[in-house]
Amino acid sequence: MTSAGTSTAERLARSSSVIRLLLLLLFFVLVMCRAAAAQSTAPARPAPAPSTKPFLRNWTRVEAWRFFEPHPGGGDPTYADIANRLQIGVERITQRYELTGAVQYVQFAGLPSTATGPGPLGTGALYFAHSGSRGSHNVYVRYLYARLKDLAPGFSLQVGRFGYASGSESPSAISKIEAVKRQRVDSRLIGEFEWSLYQRSFDGFRADLDRPAWHVSLAGFRPTQGGFEESAGASIGRITVLAASFAMKPGLALPRTDIQGFAYGYSDTRAVRGRPDNTGRSASAADVRIATYGAAILGAYPYRDGEVDVLLWVAAQTGNWYEQNHLALALAAEMGHQWPHARWSPWVRAGVDRASGDAQAADRRHGTFFQMLPTSRKQSLSATYSFMNLADVFAQVLLRPSPKLNLRVDLHNISLARASDVWYAGSGATQRAGLIFGYTTRGSRGARSLGTVLEGSVDYSVNRHWSVNCYVGTIRGGDVVRRMFKDPRLVFGYVENVLQF
Repeated sequence: MTSAGTSTAERLARSSSVIRLLLLLLFFVLVMCRAAAAQSTAPARPAPAPSTKPFLRNWTRVEAWRFFEPHPGGGDPTYADIANRLQIGVERITQRYELTGAVQYVQFAGLPSTATGPGPLGTGALYFAHSGSRGSHNVYVRYLYARLKDLAPGFSLQVGRFGYASGSESPSAISKIEAVKRQRVDSRLIGEFEWSLYQRSFDGFRADLDRPAWHVSLAGFRPTQGGFEESAGASIGRITVLAASFAMKPGLALPRTDIQGFAYGYSDTRAVRGRPDNTGRSASAADVRIATYGAAILGAYPYRDGEVDVLLWVAAQTGNWYEQNHLALALAAEMGHQWPHARWSPWVRAGVDRASGDAQAADRRHGTFFQMLPTSRKQSLSATYSFMNLADVFAQVLLRPSPKLNLRVDLHNISLARASDVWYAGSGATQRAGLIFGYTTRGSRGARSLGTVLEGSVDYSVNRHWSVNCYVGTIRGGDVVRRMFKDPRLVFGYVENVLQF
């Protein structure tokens, strides 16, 4: 919340980063329009026959938690719940446009009413905290959008309620790059929160200009309520997101290398009283205006009897966090090697990911990297921490015993980037007003070690309509956990049945 003594000049200075981003977005619009107008008409291609196709997708999931055990007087860390998500929709596809609409129904049973203290003890506690009901449920519009194609050669425009995943705006056409992108880049900053049962959508527009060598994307939207929030589907009018990206596709100059540049603007003035930081200060409303600038390089290169993949990702942030100036940084450096012709096609990856934390709670600078509206589970399968004030050193092995069966095992050493900051968990805004900002926090107690994570998943496709996904993960808590909980061991698992028609 802006202090009463803040002068007009200071407010303008605090908003300068967002203004710069708006100018950058305007530049992208001009480039897109100019490039589209300058192109000659593309050679005519055979037009596909128009089609109208209904679709149905259903997820049934059973989750079981044994969270870190609190000291006497705390909540109950052991529970199980079951939920179902049904999505029904229809899409109309023609040469010139696409129309898509879908409604979604979510129903829970057995959410825990006593799994809080200190903080929510697992995702079941978060669903209950948002709804106040052990049987949370709702029906809402998940998608409703039109995509207009080839308004000019290679230029498309999408408007309405749609999905968006930062980092995946431009496909590279190289399967290994796309696999790394889906697992480690896609939705790191902005995503649909898709693993949560209620998920989120975005209301707004997206424009794309695609060329053989490059791709430009520009979008402006507002998120919907969702994630853990029962009243999903309502647009959050006091959050505005602007997004711009430019991608150089793999080509002759950069063979098997995909380069992305991106800029995102985030403005949040919701009437939420939760303030997720290390200051301990209260707030009557959110007051967050942050611009994020960054780049990513992804490559996949043949090497001896296999393929090497690399990922370098960096993002810097400026702007305002309540009455503080915001300046933060995050980076990821990862590498892998796959032997596609060996038995089970083993793929081994390792990396270091780091998101800055705040150095001092009492000063005027906020240094915690802010993840905006991500799908945090892409980087935290256990859903117990977020990519904020975090250092993650990891190794993983992915195996494919058959075309229908995929196995994955991850080992992570997790610590806080700064002991002066807090432990964050969540995936961004879930509701437009109330007590919950969208991130939960727990104090560090002067420690940095969060713990060691060992987790594995099994995904089996029975056929093209039916798949079964299983996950189990365990965390051996470090000093941060030991100073807060009686037992520093956590176990979480689920089984999910997916039907798609």
